[in-house]
Amino acid sequence: MSTTLLLNSDYNPISVLPLSVVSWQHAIKLYFLDRVTILEEYEDWDIHSEYITMKVPAVCVTKDYFKFKKAAKFSRSNVFLRDLYQCQYCTDTFEAKELTIDHVIPRAEGGRTVWENCVTACKPCNHKKGTKNWRPLRKPFRPDHFHLINKWKMRAVHVPHDSWYQYLGIETPVR
Repeated sequence: MSTTLLLNSDYNPISVLPLSVVSWQHAIKLYFLDRVTILEEYEDWDIHSEYITMKVPAVCVTKDYFKFKKAAKFSRSNVFLRDLYQCQYCTDTFEAKELTIDHVIPRAEGGRTVWENCVTACKPCNHKKGTKNWRPLRKPFRPDHFHLINKWKMRAVHVPHDSWYQYLGIETPVR
């Protein structure tokens, strides 16, 4: 299923955490409700109804500005992103499915599930650590929204249409 990049009225993504994308069907609905303008289209993909034929939108911009929160939401994926998917004990880098969140001060000892007490750990390290007092590679901290955006830009991102690169601030890969 292809998606449409949804930009705020200032031509920036409404969110990159997660990336502001909608299904192509929702983008067409927003277009006919006069809530977005289509900027880019999938050149080789037409859809048809009884009365019209149109290309599927690849990038849309909203007609109204949506404010976003500058505070970074605590979540598994954002902890992994802050730590760049690197285990904070063995220093290896992993896929998200191979990672866990480790509580530096274990919950059994009163540790809370907050930015300042959680780090990325691979499953074997988290299991070995248990309730032991291991120190992570980097002290955990609460990142702001812009810190996570910069980390996100360092990751590989699946981009279904080349026009997205200019709006996401990511270099177009050499092919």
